Amino acid sequence: MIKHNVENERIKRKYFIFLKEAKRQNKSSVDAVAKAVSRFESYTKYRDFKTFHFE
Repeated sequence: MIKHNVENERIKRKYFIFLKEAKRQNKSSVDAVAKAVSRFESYTKYRDFKTFHFE
């Protein structure tokens, strides 16, 4: 079973840096977001984020 998607990892890294630097969120907040994204990824079986539509 695939445990990660390379493109998703790049997107997540950019997003976590954005949260930390631009939004000035502390490490525990970024960790909470990372945990939520991880749960979402496992639920969707690590499909590419680009294939999802917000609706």
